[in-house]
Amino acid sequence: MTLAHLARRTGAPYVRPVWWGAPEDRALRDCEDAFLLGDGLLVAPVLDPGADRRAVQLPRGRWYDTVTEQAYEGPGQVLVDAPLSRIPVLARAGAVLPVRGEDGGTQLEVWAPVRGRTGGGLFVPDAGDGWDEPEIERYVARWEGRRVVVRREGDNGVAEPAHPVRVRGLG
Repeated sequence: MTLAHLARRTGAPYVRPVWWGAPEDRALRDCEDAFLLGDGLLVAPVLDPGADRRAVQLPRGRWYDTVTEQAYEGPGQVLVDAPLSRIPVLARAGAVLPVRGEDGGTQLEVWAPVRGRTGGGLFVPDAGDGWDEPEIERYVARWEGRRVVVRREGDNGVAEPAHPVRVRGLG
């Protein structure tokens, strides 16, 4: 819902080439077998029969394997595990992503930003009815001391998140 709403408002597609944020990077422009889902996720399908690992060309920054939470640094090429049971998906450091929680409600999955940097993300809740313009929830993640703190930022200032938060990538 969030990516659909943002695509309608900005024209940016949900599925993007890996060079989306760095069109001058030739290595990313030549990558034809992976893609970004929004700004926060890099999806790297396995296209070779029998392969259990694959090379992934990363854009600049830190990226986490969403299953193992192993961190990789870009730009550059890395080799990631690609078992038959899953498609490799990497999350950008600092990404705040809405996901379905165990109770079926919305939860914010936050990928630890690089120390000294902030991260963030948007969430557009599905009202389920009507044509009213939905509210966009803006979240910022940053290190404060020894923990990652997530705040909701809006026209009325800063507030606690409106949803449960799960921080990943701390190990």
